[in-house]
Amino acid sequence: MKRRLNNSAISPVLTGALLLTGTLPASARDYFDPALLALAGDQAVTADLSSYETAGRVPEGSYLVSLWVNQADQGPHTLVFKKNAHGEVQPELTPALLHQLGVNTTALPQFKGLPEEVAVNDLTMLIPEAQVHFDLAQLRLDLSIPQIAMQQNARGSVDPAQWDDGVPAILMNYSLNGSRSRQSAQAEMSSSEQTNLFASMRGGLNWQAWRLRSDMTYVRNQSSGDSSAPTTQSTRFTNTYLQRDIRAWRSEILAGESSTGNEVFDSIPFRGVKLNSSEEMLPSSLRGFAPVVSGIAQTNARITISQNGNVVYQTYVAPGPFRIDDLYQSGQGGDLTVTISEADGSVRTQTLAFSSLPVMQRPGAFKYELTTGRYNGGITQASREASFGLGTLMYGLPHDVTLYGGGLIAQDYASLVAGSGFSLGDWGALSADVTFSSSQLGGQADRQQGASYRVRYAKSLLSTGTSVDLTAYRYSTRNYYSFADFNNQGFQLNDGQMPWALDRQRSDFQMRISQQLGSWGALYLSASRNDYWGSDRVNNTLSAGYNGSFRGVSYGLAYSIDHIKGDGSWPENRQLSLNMQVPFSLFSSSQALSRNYANYQMTHTNQGEVQQQVGISGNALDERLSYSAMQGWSNGKSSDNGTLNAGYQGSKGQVNMGYSYGGAFRSLNLSANGGVVVHPEGVTLGQMLGNSVAVVSAPGAKDTSVMNGNVRTDSRGYALVPYLSNYQNNSISLNPATLPDDVEMTQSSRNVYPTKGAVVMARFDTRVGYQALVTLQQGETRIPFGTLVTVEGTPAGEHNTGIVGDAGQVYLSGLPEKGQLTAKWGKEASQQCRAAFSFAESAAPAAGNPVRQLTARCETSR
Repeated sequence: MKRRLNNSAISPVLTGALLLTGTLPASARDYFDPALLALAGDQAVTADLSSYETAGRVPEGSYLVSLWVNQADQGPHTLVFKKNAHGEVQPELTPALLHQLGVNTTALPQFKGLPEEVAVNDLTMLIPEAQVHFDLAQLRLDLSIPQIAMQQNARGSVDPAQWDDGVPAILMNYSLNGSRSRQSAQAEMSSSEQTNLFASMRGGLNWQAWRLRSDMTYVRNQSSGDSSAPTTQSTRFTNTYLQRDIRAWRSEILAGESSTGNEVFDSIPFRGVKLNSSEEMLPSSLRGFAPVVSGIAQTNARITISQNGNVVYQTYVAPGPFRIDDLYQSGQGGDLTVTISEADGSVRTQTLAFSSLPVMQRPGAFKYELTTGRYNGGITQASREASFGLGTLMYGLPHDVTLYGGGLIAQDYASLVAGSGFSLGDWGALSADVTFSSSQLGGQADRQQGASYRVRYAKSLLSTGTSVDLTAYRYSTRNYYSFADFNNQGFQLNDGQMPWALDRQRSDFQMRISQQLGSWGALYLSASRNDYWGSDRVNNTLSAGYNGSFRGVSYGLAYSIDHIKGDGSWPENRQLSLNMQVPFSLFSSSQALSRNYANYQMTHTNQGEVQQQVGISGNALDERLSYSAMQGWSNGKSSDNGTLNAGYQGSKGQVNMGYSYGGAFRSLNLSANGGVVVHPEGVTLGQMLGNSVAVVSAPGAKDTSVMNGNVRTDSRGYALVPYLSNYQNNSISLNPATLPDDVEMTQSSRNVYPTKGAVVMARFDTRVGYQALVTLQQGETRIPFGTLVTVEGTPAGEHNTGIVGDAGQVYLSGLPEKGQLTAKWGKEASQQCRAAFSFAESAAPAAGNPVRQLTARCETSR
């Protein structure tokens, strides 16, 4: 009985203890005992794996990372990762770096009093809701910052501190072409041969922000035959100027030969000095004209703006009034659909109609120009070359109104222009201006005073697909003289100019209309009319056409009229043309035929002559090679003829060759063009250069594909990316799959921000050397799993390391032919060793596999 009572007394105690234990909070985590790695095999010791025992844990150290903020690429940055107060390894971000990345550190109270260069290793403590994510495998660091904590910058804005003036450089574009043709003897015409050579070079010199540019052309013509003319040749230097930007003013200054802008006055060629605003320095979302979208949100709402069914803008706004003034310019106009999606699920939609013209500016935006110099026209053999001063201004006002005007003054000449452009909403956009001139011509006692009136109109109807691209009309009074008229009056025209080039224009009408027909193609109509004071000549032109496609077959029909009423020396010309292109892919799925076509062209003139051509054209070798072969025939005086053309576009330029023949002639032409840049790291050849250029520097990475056009690196690992966007982010990438077997890159993409005309370096860190899977042995045992192996002799600032995996093997790249490795699996001296290696007698790798196999003995340091 007693024993039974004891058991019954103990049972409730045990039960209560068990219940109490079950209710106490418990803490547990997954744990892997490194000693388990040594249960099998000959591994006697284990490495310190504490840095890897937690999933997602990043070892402390310095990393070159690709930094992204709110899904926007901010380029490569070298950051230090250290443990914070919570024991988490986080990147050290300074307030100065965060401000550079767009965080509004000047307004956030949490940043007040913090030194600019003192690292912050716990961003979430300073910015609630901020997130930091680091992908060690991709070396990508993503920062997610609430929009309220970001600077209110326009989309596409770039901190001017990132603008790169580039390196000192000499750069040149060259173009060479030559032809030789032979004409057989015909009725009233003897046989002859002509040889033509043309060379042009646009050279320049860059030094910091300064840009020196000049054009040179050389022409040589030689004829032989019974009626041969003497050989002629000429060399000219033109458009020589020195230029640089002025960042604080968002402007640029130029001294030398150039032309003024054409938005207010007609463009004037000059030799002098020009200061003008640069729209390129603005964020891409603030260039040109776009309307301001405003409204009121009831909750935290999503604002979506679409045009023609395509979303062009989306953002979130807080409750209350909102204003969106950073829409990208979208053509000349088109209705915008604004959708306000409230947090409670309600949706409101409104339509905003607008159109624009080239003179129109956003509210508060402006463009200006100040020029002084001497007229430098070239259509006459000489000219007055009057010295002048010019100033223009365009300024955007609220309600989509732009005011513009300017003045020009010279000896015996003055001109003043004033005008306005404004959006009419559903009715399009309209601008009107008037230009007054007062001139004192040579030999005349009285001053000539006159005016020129101009109206321009544009309208786009996306709902119907109709677009009035531009309709313009200008009327000038009899005594109105433009500055070009003033300078050229009384001088003889150069050869090759139109006979009426010196006639003073009375009226000018231009119109361009297009109509989209959806899947049925598009129609267009273009017309112009010009007449002149003191002449009965009237120039009328009209062209209309239709373009479409059906199942890959593209076709077009065009009709044009040139009618010049006057002295009868220029007859009326009418022409109807038809063209068609049929892809070979319709008949075969072969990849080789995917970019090859059959072509047909026909032209019918008002003289009854019909010319027809049929042939083939296409591309090959990744579109580097282009070709065409055409055979033509005619029912008129023109004999049957044919043409053969071929061109090759490579990394170092382009070459073309053409041959044409007919019943009485044969002609051969050759051409080549490209670019050359001399920079601090050597000379690099490339394709024709644009305004700003990037020099890719990837030492040792020869024949590697650059993912910016059809470009590959040369034998030294250098290449030219010829076209960049000025003052904007340009991403330049190399294709890792095309790297040589003995080359690796730590990063395959670089961001550059060139200023106008800059030659910037896009440097890629390459690791050149052997790739090997090294098996490390210490005596009769393997090196522990997780051991950190470092290649000795690595240049300062670079890291060449690997982690030992199964069977004591570690993969390493960029290895020299022989050297030393250091292995470390703990902090004690006995947990470190060194191994010598050499590839002198190692076996070559298997075909298609650049990784070699190597075994090295690791000796413990004494």
